[in-house]
Amino acid sequence: MTHDLQLVGLGKAYGATRAVEDVNLAVARGEMMALLGPSGCGKTTTLRMVAGFIAPTEGRILVDGADITGVTANRRDAGMVFQNYALFPHMTVARNVAFGLRCRRLPDAEVTARTAQALEQVGLGALAGRYPRQLSGGQQQRVALARVLVLRPKLLLFDEPLSNLDAKLRVQMRQEIRSLQQSVGITALFVTHDQDEASTIADRIAVMNQGRIEQVGTPSEVYNEPATRFVADFIGRSNMIEGTVEHAADGDLRVRINAGPVFPAHGNARPGQRGAIAVRPEKIDLAAADT
Repeated sequence: MTHDLQLVGLGKAYGATRAVEDVNLAVARGEMMALLGPSGCGKTTTLRMVAGFIAPTEGRILVDGADITGVTANRRDAGMVFQNYALFPHMTVARNVAFGLRCRRLPDAEVTARTAQALEQVGLGALAGRYPRQLSGGQQQRVALARVLVLRPKLLLFDEPLSNLDAKLRVQMRQEIRSLQQSVGITALFVTHDQDEASTIADRIAVMNQGRIEQVGTPSEVYNEPATRFVADFIGRSNMIEGTVEHAADGDLRVRINAGPVFPAHGNARPGQRGAIAVRPEKIDLAAADT
């Protein structure tokens, strides 16, 4: 598998505080990877290190095998879609989208053609002459996306781009972003604290907690096979039942709930260790008690 983005031992410290620690992650070419976790878990700091806005304390960032850790943000082939859109209020939609191309001093004809193409991709071709104040929140988000796509970057970075939209529009926009990302085939890193959003939009999810990645897997894997208690509790809803790990007769490990029933043990369990069984509500069936 070819990887467009690799994070190797990435970390960031602010004095004695470790915001990100030993993050290792590989994102395949054309893949949408979500960084998911609660506020303060280090996901946005990780994204900003990839973008070049923050310098890591240790570790490396590789894009297509090349080390870009020390490369400035403006020389990284990455486009960022921000939470607050960051549109220029005094510029039309077309001028907002064309801004990056103008900074690169491309010929006028190419700027015009690529701007029109990007606006058509996000369904805003008819609104090129409007100003941001004349657009809805969803339309502004599409302009922000078009402004990045027009640059044709190798990486597409999303910093909680849908958090300012209402619930119905969030669902619509994440479907549109996912469809557009797949059609363009661009590699993307998507930061969110919303598990439904991550599960809907991403090929795989990296669940973060206290600066570390606790599990990387498909939405189905992190839901049905959580690697840690934090993941089991953070993703969906679970009934957590305490127990003790012990050896079964066949040599496998199991968890005994008090002195009662036993269940297979998963993960890095050890005999004698206290553990918990995570039971999803939809996995419970009610039956009449034996008489």
